Amino acid sequence: MVKKLVLAIDRDDDLGRKTGIPSPVIGREANIQAAIKLAIADPEDSDVNTMFGAVKIYDELKEKGEDVEVVTVCGDENVGVISDSKIAEQLDMLARKFGATSAIVVTDGSEDEFVLPIISSRFKIDAVSRIIVKQSKTIESTYFLIKRMLNDPKIARMTLTPLGILFLIYSIFLLARYPEWGTGAIIFAIGFYFLIKAYGLEDVVEDYFSTLKKALLEGRMSFIAYVISAILIVIGTIQGLNMVWRVYNQPIAPGVITLITSFIYGSIWWVVAGGIAATFGKIFDLILEKKPFIKQLAIPFLLISTGLVLWGASVFILSGSGIGVEQDSALQYLLFSIFGAVLITLMAIIPLTKRA
Repeated sequence: MVKKLVLAIDRDDDLGRKTGIPSPVIGREANIQAAIKLAIADPEDSDVNTMFGAVKIYDELKEKGEDVEVVTVCGDENVGVISDSKIAEQLDMLARKFGATSAIVVTDGSEDEFVLPIISSRFKIDAVSRIIVKQSKTIESTYFLIKRMLNDPKIARMTLTPLGILFLIYSIFLLARYPEWGTGAIIFAIGFYFLIKAYGLEDVVEDYFSTLKKALLEGRMSFIAYVISAILIVIGTIQGLNMVWRVYNQPIAPGVITLITSFIYGSIWWVVAGGIAATFGKIFDLILEKKPFIKQLAIPFLLISTGLVLWGASVFILSGSGIGVEQDSALQYLLFSIFGAVLITLMAIIPLTKRA
């Protein structure tokens, strides 16, 4: 039984992937040997310094006579829910094994610190030590940084992918001789990327492309459905931007709400169609695999209901700015769309409740 743990955190499990050493790694000698193996496997990995930093703190506390143990805890290559769940399981095991009440957390100052709330829910955190490696001017050169970005899949996905998309967007509009549209599309893409990051939807996007790749390799019907879905969503985005452009060029300058509403009005049914196409592809795969698919049948109805409400609301809001139909007619459209959405939703949900 010890009172305090020195925890070296490796959220993406570089130690396990590169050396095959399972975690948690408990004890001074075990951590030193594991760090040496990781250094041999990848001398540039910052987790090597994290582990040695944890051992150094452990030695300092031991010299002061404190009751302490050093442990390296690793997550998973799939950073997020999976990796954090594995770390939580190991922390629970350590709490039972040692009965420790406090911890000193050692990280390399990157994404590892995202697990601090998980640790603090199990141990009182006395300190957080961030290990920053001193680098020479040669390592700090632009060439090295670019080379490292290209070689590191995590960094490449976070930096090069958005840059590549922005360059492609601008080049397409430049070839079409609409450079001003390209600027607007780039701003839209950056805003969309920020929203994805803000709401933690990276895993959703990554899962979509992983599913698309898996469907292609396994020859599933859903591959075609996902491709059609993506094309429809892209068309919807273009139609929405086209509607925004038309509204923006009105004699009276529109407000931000009007521009957002015009985008919804121009794109909503294309997006709904894309969602329905993807759903039917999934249903077809489930039928071929002889798996339950009844619950999936409700999704197209719910998408149509959502589309109706958003379309009716956009028509009503735009009518207030003098765009589209008269406001009285727009109010009727809104009421009918809400009624239709409720009716369609009930049609989707009631059969499921009866089966339950």
